[in-house]
Amino acid sequence: MAAVMEGADLRTTPAAPAVSAKRPWRFWAVLVALYVAQGVPSYLMIMTVPAALRAAGMPLQQVGMLSILMLPLVLKFIWAPWVDRLRPLRWGHRRGWIVCTQVATVVSVVALAWAGPQAPIGLIVGIGMCMALSIATQDIATDGYATQQLRSDELGRGNAIQAASVAGGVLVGGSLAMFLVEHWGWYPTMGLMALLCLLPLLALPWMQEAGPGANALASGKDVQPHRASIRQFFSRPGVWTALGLAVVYRLSEGMLRSMESSYLLHSGLSLSQVGLIAGSGAAIAGLAGSYLAARWLQRRSRAQVLLGLSSLRVLAFVLFLLHSMQWLGGAVPLAVLAVGLSVQRYMEMVALYALFMSTASRRQPGTDFSILACAELTSYMLSSMAGGFIAKQFQFTGLFATASVIAVGCWLATYWLLQRQTAQTEDVQAEAPMVVGSADT
Repeated sequence: MAAVMEGADLRTTPAAPAVSAKRPWRFWAVLVALYVAQGVPSYLMIMTVPAALRAAGMPLQQVGMLSILMLPLVLKFIWAPWVDRLRPLRWGHRRGWIVCTQVATVVSVVALAWAGPQAPIGLIVGIGMCMALSIATQDIATDGYATQQLRSDELGRGNAIQAASVAGGVLVGGSLAMFLVEHWGWYPTMGLMALLCLLPLLALPWMQEAGPGANALASGKDVQPHRASIRQFFSRPGVWTALGLAVVYRLSEGMLRSMESSYLLHSGLSLSQVGLIAGSGAAIAGLAGSYLAARWLQRRSRAQVLLGLSSLRVLAFVLFLLHSMQWLGGAVPLAVLAVGLSVQRYMEMVALYALFMSTASRRQPGTDFSILACAELTSYMLSSMAGGFIAKQFQFTGLFATASVIAVGCWLATYWLLQRQTAQTEDVQAEAPMVVGSADT
């Protein structure tokens, strides 16, 4: 019985009592600052640095080596338990981690400025790996903080902030930084980005780790009641269902996403038009999608939203298929479809991460959330790799047809897993009164 209660999170149950206390604006400002703090340097490294190195004459195969910097985001669950266990500074558990990692990120950006775009690729990759490790570790601490603090009715808004911050990272660390590199040069741009990465630290004095969302077993103190571990995650009931959702939900998405820009170019759009759609257009769509998902989650359950978005994905993939068969017009409908798919992607991110947070234990929130997020990212990346192979063998029409069929399968799997999760939640609710009663005696 104790294991059942340890695995339960009352945020997932409709019977959980609502907390009417209104959050102060400082709480939401802290979440915005924390997620922007990792979004800007992330897209600086993902979008701006490769483009600047290529423009400076670095060979394409060397620029491609920067893809290894994705590894920390895929493997961060390995050291996530240490972030949940250890308190590096006296200023607070997760606040201490965020201070350390943000300073490391700023130092890495300054090191990039010092190295310059003509530096050997080994040096660039080394600096980038330090930055990627600090961003991934900060992500563990930030997600752990958000998971502990957010109530059930706040998960939609909290994860909308996370998704919108990704869009902000695309705009500032990606589109703006690339524009500034072209007009200002490498060194002033990197200096400005380092300064921008420091600004979120100003919000940390408002970051309070004790409060209505803090771990009740910690009695208001910033301590962990047990030794966080990956094994603890897998020992809890119901987590295999959530892990299955993490793996299958966006399995078909990466397949189309990896080839989307290539298909836009293939269909007659110019490179600048594709860049606008994939950069600023996607970021603005991300802000819109984050808002729409948060509103939808206020009115419907997470299961209904996830299934609805999965249905929209099937529809979008079928429309791409029809366009590839020349049944859906030319470049303008395709551009509208691409932007609409970007809106849908961000909506999925909000709903899926809200599910992850509701599943994660507040005893080791960073570990649990990281395991689920890494599983989702790994599935997405494998799907992306498969997309390139399928497009090469069967052209874009074959790719979109395959993605549509897999998307239907993902919808069916999502429906079954969500039904299973609902049944498991009801079992936990049924067990809870007996456990509470025995504890009282």
